[in-house]
Amino acid sequence: MEQDLSRNNVFLRFFANYAPGRFKYWRENSSLVFKSGLKKVIASLAFLTVGVGLGAVVWIFSIWWLGAVIVALSLMAGIINIISFHSFCYYNAWELGRGNAGVNELEAIARTRFSVLEQTRAAASDRRTERRRRSGRHPNRIRESVLDKALNIANIVILAAGMLLICFPLLNYFSLAFNNGNRNLDVILFPADFSLKPMEYVLVTSGAAEFWRSFGNSVVYTALVTIFQNLFTALAAYPLSKKDFPFRGAVLMFFIFTMLFGAGIMPIYLLVKSLGLLNTLWSIILTGMFNAGNMLYYKTFFEGIPSDVEEAAILDGANDLQLFFYIVVPMSLPIIGTCCFFTLVGCWNGYGGAMIYIDQSEQGKAVSPLAYYIYLMIAQNSQADTITDPWVSANIDNIEAAAMLASIIPILCVYPFVVKYIRGGLQLGSVKG
Repeated sequence: MEQDLSRNNVFLRFFANYAPGRFKYWRENSSLVFKSGLKKVIASLAFLTVGVGLGAVVWIFSIWWLGAVIVALSLMAGIINIISFHSFCYYNAWELGRGNAGVNELEAIARTRFSVLEQTRAAASDRRTERRRRSGRHPNRIRESVLDKALNIANIVILAAGMLLICFPLLNYFSLAFNNGNRNLDVILFPADFSLKPMEYVLVTSGAAEFWRSFGNSVVYTALVTIFQNLFTALAAYPLSKKDFPFRGAVLMFFIFTMLFGAGIMPIYLLVKSLGLLNTLWSIILTGMFNAGNMLYYKTFFEGIPSDVEEAAILDGANDLQLFFYIVVPMSLPIIGTCCFFTLVGCWNGYGGAMIYIDQSEQGKAVSPLAYYIYLMIAQNSQADTITDPWVSANIDNIEAAAMLASIIPILCVYPFVVKYIRGGLQLGSVKG
């Protein structure tokens, strides 16, 4: 019965949903309806004539099979348009509009048959839901198509391959930190000859003093840059997030201009030199006090804070600084955590500023950050003729791997505490308005 009723589904839906209002219009404007349907038929005939004529010309004077295809397609399209649902409805509406007899009866029959069809489909849906419930599948779960399943499998395969491409070299390299240098070629994913001597050399014995001194310099440098950069960046972004701030557009363009066009290395180097900051940590700290890109993140996030909260604080007597530190900052922890973590990682791993402002003298080595210390160690180890210790010469790669592994442990320890802010903060602050 469902199959029989579904054959006239479109027809029944049309009369059941649109008949009450449309029949009145058709009875009053039957001539207009007929003319509209007649125009559609004439247009279809014209399209059919042009298509057949063009196909015949191509058939006679050019490629016969191409002409045959054009003729066949034109005939098919023209016939379908002529007997289309719209022409059928217009014609029947005009016929029904010529007299009022049978309109109400037709409406009642259409509504009854449509109601039966809906009841049958509802019963079939209930049966399918019951079968899913008995089979253990969730009744409201959307069934995935074959294409969706194929795409999911492809995504899993691609992500797994990318993970392997990233993790395999890292595991292979960091396994050298716990391996004897004489068997480095046997290392694949795990140490072939487990040994703690490379790590002891970096953290405890000969190289420990320089390593821990550089480690402390990096802690001080990273902490100060992370705190002050995000403080100054947030303070600059907060007034720019207010639409009534004077010269807001000009000031914002000034900051964006610095992102696109930099002064270059030499002017900044000459400025740092004139201030007497070479071979000091302040040369790295002061040049990293602001980040225009993070300022845009802060600005966009601050724009999403409800103004009613700030207005309520102002009515309670809060000034601008109190409003910022006691209202805005606690509500902006996601974006603050995200930008602080990005700044922390960039400062901890960066050695570009140290290469410019710190030389390799004893005074420079005393203030070198950890990343610059590892860079110098790798550069010195590349000159094998300068190494006198035979054990160090045989374990150069292992010592370098141990130093790198020890340098990334602090970042790995910090990441679990800020990952919850990174998930939402960057997304909330990344939409530019």
